[in-house]
Amino acid sequence: MYKILISGMAYDGGKSGISVYMNNMIMELAHEHQVYVAMLESDIDCFPATDNPNIHFIRISDLLRNPLINMFWHLLILPLMIMRGKYDFTFLPAANRRAFLFYPFYTIAVVHDLSQYHIPGKYDLFRMFYIKHILPFCVRRANQLVAVSNSTKADLIKFWKIPPGKISVIYNGYDRKLYSSEGTMKVQPDLEGGIEKNYILYISRIEHPGKNHLNLIKAYEKLSEPIRNKYDLVLPGSFWPGSEPVKEYAEQSFCRDSIKFPGYIESPDLPSLYRNASLYVFPSLFEGFGLSLLEAMACGIPVVCSNNSSLAEVAGDAALKFDPHSIHQITVCMESVLSSEGLRDKMVQAGLQRINDFDWTKNAYKVIELYEKRSE
Repeated sequence: MYKILISGMAYDGGKSGISVYMNNMIMELAHEHQVYVAMLESDIDCFPATDNPNIHFIRISDLLRNPLINMFWHLLILPLMIMRGKYDFTFLPAANRRAFLFYPFYTIAVVHDLSQYHIPGKYDLFRMFYIKHILPFCVRRANQLVAVSNSTKADLIKFWKIPPGKISVIYNGYDRKLYSSEGTMKVQPDLEGGIEKNYILYISRIEHPGKNHLNLIKAYEKLSEPIRNKYDLVLPGSFWPGSEPVKEYAEQSFCRDSIKFPGYIESPDLPSLYRNASLYVFPSLFEGFGLSLLEAMACGIPVVCSNNSSLAEVAGDAALKFDPHSIHQITVCMESVLSSEGLRDKMVQAGLQRINDFDWTKNAYKVIELYEKRSE
């Protein structure tokens, strides 16, 4: 049994893909090891309820929630705080957001994506300086890196000049108990805005331009009238800074009554939302992995997605793919699936087969293996 220090300082209140990663990896590692999680006090309240005695929280004051303060505190102070802990190793589950300036213990650092190199204007000038100059210097000094996809590994080599031999690719998993094609088919009745028709689904924080909601809405507008009239476009997710163009366009759209923004949906309510969807669309301009692809496939619905970054890699042959910059291609892919029951059934079966390659338990075992092979 190992004693593992985990940084939970990029938890996002439990409302992001990184927080899903943290939830699952913390709980999987805690099956056999003692894990100590440094996390903001308010974020601890958002962590899924667990009675596992192997999970211990190091409570960090919410005064450190300010991103600028948090960045530098994590770089300089947190590594000093943990020096007396005598941990076997440190696990940084979001090193593309938070890293250490120096490493008191053997450290395995996870990088989800380097999207800032692919999406102009994603962050302000200061944050871009931090990500492009400070983080690479710090992350290079970690003992071992994990990339969640081969796409991310390629970016680490290209942009951060990480030696290929220092990077292991370990795919994310999905919650096999929560997401499956079996279960209730009833849509949660309390979704904001209501859902009365069949629907096309895309679950993501509402963020422009990276998540590409605008092109999806425009593609939806161009569906043939019989299909468009049959399906709503449902876009659950929290409104993040920069979401204003999406809201403004949707409000002015001639399809505005069919475009639904239910807000953030808690995890227990997601499976029925997936299962009731007629199609899942993932049009993001760039993703390090794309967890919702797996969740949708596991719930037995067909998927169409961008042909870029990791999305094509994760989806494999189980999805139709499009150029996310091409409104026409997005429309064609959606219409192809929605107008052909045979294609839909074929894609559902391919998706259910594809998800066998992704598992959180195997992910945790591979992280432990990296530590145990440290002296080889």
